[in-house]
Amino acid sequence: MSEMISPPLPSRPRTLVTGAVLGSIASVMFFAGLLAIYFSMRADAIAWGSEWFPEGAIQLVPGGMNMATMSLSVITMAWAVRSVSLNDRIHTYLALGLTALLGVAMINQTVFYLNDIGLPVDYSKASTLLFTIVGAHMIMVAIGVIWSLLLLVRAFGGQDTRRHQDLVSALSIYWYAGVVIYSIIWIGIYIAK
Repeated sequence: MSEMISPPLPSRPRTLVTGAVLGSIASVMFFAGLLAIYFSMRADAIAWGSEWFPEGAIQLVPGGMNMATMSLSVITMAWAVRSVSLNDRIHTYLALGLTALLGVAMINQTVFYLNDIGLPVDYSKASTLLFTIVGAHMIMVAIGVIWSLLLLVRAFGGQDTRRHQDLVSALSIYWYAGVVIYSIIWIGIYIAK
């Protein structure tokens, strides 16, 4: 009798990663539209000699600290993806936890900064756009933090094998899109004012 060889396990479709890519593209397009409106209105205001923001309202330090925090989160997210691919449970815990912590720190700093500006949302078109863009990005980061925490809970349950690495890969794509968007916000709003 010949021995029966079992067929290899079928590869999983990468629908999670595809969905994360499409969701990230939609997020980038949403922010591209908001930023295009912001830059267009700012250019018009400057061309007419109007004041866009009051002097000293937008400061560089809080935005720069958020950029540093988001840059560090890129490293911890890459660490999480690598740890899952190596089936390294301890480092997966640490990387996902640190990424979530950095996201919470970024949200905390942004809320503090928006309160520190002291401008009401309806002060001008500039402040309304600032609160809309920065607030939408905070929501994007909050979704990434919640997603990271859910993956952390899942990793505690023992489901961090290579077979489930698409979950972390999908989160990383979304997180990297959020970092790229914040980079544009940092340069276009906080630095260029």
